[in-house]
Amino acid sequence: MPKATALRIVYFLVFACTGAWLPKLYDYCVFKGLSNSQSALILSIPPVMMFAVQPLYGFLADKLGHKKTLIISAFFAALSYTGFLLNTSFAALIIVTLLMALFYNTLQPVLDSMALQVAKQNPKFSYGSLRFYGAAGYSFTAIITGQVIDAINITGIFIVSSVTMFLAFLFSFWLQHEKDETEQIAAYMNVWGVIKNPSLLFLLTCVFLVSVGATAIWNFYSAYLKENGASDSLVGYGLSFQGLCELPIFYFSARIILKLGLKLTLLITVSATVLRLVLYYFIKTPVATLPVELLHGFSWSLFWVVCVESINKLVDEKWQATGQSLLYAAYFGAGAIAGNYWVQYFLDKNMKMANIFLLNAGLVFIVVILLSLFIKKNNKPA
Repeated sequence: MPKATALRIVYFLVFACTGAWLPKLYDYCVFKGLSNSQSALILSIPPVMMFAVQPLYGFLADKLGHKKTLIISAFFAALSYTGFLLNTSFAALIIVTLLMALFYNTLQPVLDSMALQVAKQNPKFSYGSLRFYGAAGYSFTAIITGQVIDAINITGIFIVSSVTMFLAFLFSFWLQHEKDETEQIAAYMNVWGVIKNPSLLFLLTCVFLVSVGATAIWNFYSAYLKENGASDSLVGYGLSFQGLCELPIFYFSARIILKLGLKLTLLITVSATVLRLVLYYFIKTPVATLPVELLHGFSWSLFWVVCVESINKLVDEKWQATGQSLLYAAYFGAGAIAGNYWVQYFLDKNMKMANIFLLNAGLVFIVVILLSLFIKKNNKPA
């Protein structure tokens, strides 16, 4: 099997797994009868582990290579999802979530590194054209998971997660061994040489604030729809439609950024997040949220690609791995942690998700103002 084909399949399966459990983890916490503070702790474990997993990934990739690292991580991640099916205590649930996050968080950086290497070796491919299949997997499994939940219960998300991740483990054996494996370790050794850049720090601060506001969409979208009477199947359709909206944006992202420039593209994506959050506040009929998901491709996919491009422009070539690590840490780490506790705080105050979305829209709008005032003149990617 060609290595690019195998990589596409593994991308599809890993993100199919992600689409099964990530948007529904809060629902699972409610199903288990956890308090808001306990739920916030569980939801924060994956982003907290992001900090621990990145150095572990560097060590494993240096010693074993990307392919072996992916195989090991996928196998143990698939196994860890079965732990959620057990009738465990809260303490045991923390341990299971820690183990899942330990191995799951390794996968995306490994896949992204392999995709970048394939694109580097073969001009027919690009990172976006390979990452496209991850978005397809996320969209595909969201519908399936909603149907499984309606047929069984919320624990069905971990059956789907375990099966898709085990399939990813099997297909990983067809991936080609890669040799360029030391960038991530170098990144963590050189982090202080990068964060001295004030423009980079400003961008990372903005990314952090956007993540705080957008985490409510990632983790509490299902809770929001159910406040308005949606079924799990409808939630699944909404999540699937989000994934579908990512596909064309990922595919054409390079052309969009080349046409509009980094600053204007970034402003459009963050403004799309604000508009999306505001619309969630006003919509009271669950099915009416589906057209709003058309903004998902701009508010997430294009946002992420333009952030990657901006980091590469702000950081010297020898520090690019470090810059990307900081981007992951700002959005998926610190921003996600703060965003989870931010939402749970207001839920404890009996605030509805629609109102929290409006509050978050105000927070992200501050980022729009900051970017407009302080980011450098519109530039094209190098």
